[in-house]
Amino acid sequence: MSDLHEIEEAPIPLLNDVLVAGNLLRARSPFARAPAPEAASVPEGAPEPVATPASPETMAAAHAVPEPTLAHEPEPVQAPTPGDTYALYAHDADALVERLRGRALSWLTGEGRGVIEQRCSAAMQEHAHWIVGQVSREIGLALETELKGWVKSAVREELAARATHGTTPGA
Repeated sequence: MSDLHEIEEAPIPLLNDVLVAGNLLRARSPFARAPAPEAASVPEGAPEPVATPASPETMAAAHAVPEPTLAHEPEPVQAPTPGDTYALYAHDADALVERLRGRALSWLTGEGRGVIEQRCSAAMQEHAHWIVGQVSREIGLALETELKGWVKSAVREELAARATHGTTPGA
């Protein structure tokens, strides 16, 4: 039997390991990264720019806060439908079930078989000891009552034999 489930598989994470925090459907792709802004190259020894005195109108214009504008219209985000969410989780659950089934089968046909055989052997041994104890106890009780009867009959026979020997003329 080929073992398809062990090829190129990472171990199953434990339930106390946090894989991804937050909602899976709202997660960003790890491959889509925002481009890093390019820093203007300024030589180390360059002098700082010095402000020149200007008129109040020029100063007000220079320090005026520009009106905020959007660079582009935000695109409407379509929320996933419950059917899509179910299909996503169902596919993940099916894959997980298949991996667990494969691992359980491979364990039961390998190391698990030895564990099961040891437990069965220990249970059979324990049960056999219990049966031997029960049979020995019952045989002991039966022999005890029989032995009383045998001893009584042997004593009677011996007394009868002595009584008959004592009455014989040649004794």
